[in-house]
Amino acid sequence: MINFEKLEGAGNDFIIFNGIDGELPNYNLLAKKVCDRHFGVGADGMMIVCSSQVADIKMVFYNGDGTEAPMCGNGIRCFAKYIFDNNIVINKSFTVETLAGIMKVKVFINNDLVHKVRVNMGSPDFNSKSVPINTDKDNFINEKIEIDGIDYRISVFVMGSVHGVIFIDNIEDLDIKDIGPKIERHELFPEGINVNFCKIIDDNNIEVLTWERGVGQTLACGTGATATAVISSKLYGTNDKVNIHLLGGVVEIENKNNILYMTGPAKRICKGEYYCD
Repeated sequence: MINFEKLEGAGNDFIIFNGIDGELPNYNLLAKKVCDRHFGVGADGMMIVCSSQVADIKMVFYNGDGTEAPMCGNGIRCFAKYIFDNNIVINKSFTVETLAGIMKVKVFINNDLVHKVRVNMGSPDFNSKSVPINTDKDNFINEKIEIDGIDYRISVFVMGSVHGVIFIDNIEDLDIKDIGPKIERHELFPEGINVNFCKIIDDNNIEVLTWERGVGQTLACGTGATATAVISSKLYGTNDKVNIHLLGGVVEIENKNNILYMTGPAKRICKGEYYCD
């Protein structure tokens, strides 16, 4: 029996365990079980709080299918709320160790609890080898990909996690459950990718639907929102500060000298005890 909390950020939901308090079961198996929406608590992903030798705290993140991921934008906001509200850290600005590097976060307080978090998401990595991509090109920006006989233009790079971004006009007609997995597992991407389908509303607002690697469609993806802001500015000249409209809510992405900052909500849904068999 282990204590947990469930939090959500713009509709992206997570189970968080405190790994500092004691030993936990195998993370891979735990994530699969606890994230199951029928036989577990139900969530898009799972996070473990761990001690860090290089930052104030360490975040270990697993997708709902049991695969470990380097980072999660909505997840780290929820993680920041969890550790601050539970007095694991006491400063409003602190650092979090992740597989994607050390992330700097700042929490905003309302009625003694965190309600919003700002995260320094770092800079994009456009090197094709970092994804990786089966291509001889140094980067893969606005390149053609064919799915079911239809050509799409996709930009693939690392922004905390690996993301592909596709701009489409008829986003409301998109069958993401059909096309999402086909792009995620395309032969170009041997390790798979996350896929973001985007529609530019104006220079300040972008609508995004995300298919996440190892999860499926989610209501929000923070690293995907950040990747969308990066490439929309690069290709279409949108503003340095934009609102990304996700199914679960809105996050703000700001680009300051090629450093990306994400600001968005974090909310606790419940807490309880999980019985491990």
